[in-house]
Amino acid sequence: MMHPAGVSATTRRLTAVMLCCLVSVYVVAPAALADNSQGGFVIRTAYTELLNGVYYLNADVDLGMSQEALNALVNGVPLTVEWQIEVIKHRSFLWNKTVATLTERFQISYHPLTRRFIIKNLNSGEQQNFASYRDAITTLGQVNDLPVIDASLLEPDTRYNIRMRAVLDITDFPGPLKLIASWFKGWDLSSDWYAWVLAS
Repeated sequence: MMHPAGVSATTRRLTAVMLCCLVSVYVVAPAALADNSQGGFVIRTAYTELLNGVYYLNADVDLGMSQEALNALVNGVPLTVEWQIEVIKHRSFLWNKTVATLTERFQISYHPLTRRFIIKNLNSGEQQNFASYRDAITTLGQVNDLPVIDASLLEPDTRYNIRMRAVLDITDFPGPLKLIASWFKGWDLSSDWYAWVLAS
C-alpha cells in the first residue's frame, strides 16, 4: 500500500492508535489508571517565596487525564504537560503589563516492556521512572521551588501579580495526530488561571 510522502511509519502507527483510542470502546486503559472520564486540570494551591533575591514557585496541581488521553498514553503516545506562568505589573491608568513569562514542559510516557512510567523535564532533560501511573501523575503535579524571576528585575513600590495554569499541549503531535486530537473534547485539558500577589 502506498502512503503519502513525508508521513513516517511511526506517525501512521500513532495515528492508528489515536483513532482506536478515540472511537473504539475496546481500547481501554487498565483499571489501575482509572481517572475522571472527562478529565480536568485543577490548581489546588500555588504560592511564591523570595529566597536570596529570587522568587520561587510552589504548587499542587491535580492532573486529571481524560479517558482519551489515558488510552493514548498506554498505547505509546507520550503526553506533554506545561506549566504556563506569567508575572504581571499592575498599572492604575493603563492596561496591566506582562513583564515575564515562563513555560516549564514535562513529558509523561509509558514503556510497556518495563511497565514503567517515565516523566521527563523537557527544559532540563532530567527524568524519573515510576512503577505506577498514580505515583507518576502525583509527582508531576507537585511543583517545588521552581525559580520564576529575579527580584532585581522588578520595580520597587510596585504591585505585581503572578498567575499560573496547567495545559495539556498537543502542538508537538505530528499533523494527523494533532488534527484528530483537536476534534475531541477529551484532549482540551487546561486549568483555569490561578493568580495571586507577588509578595516579598
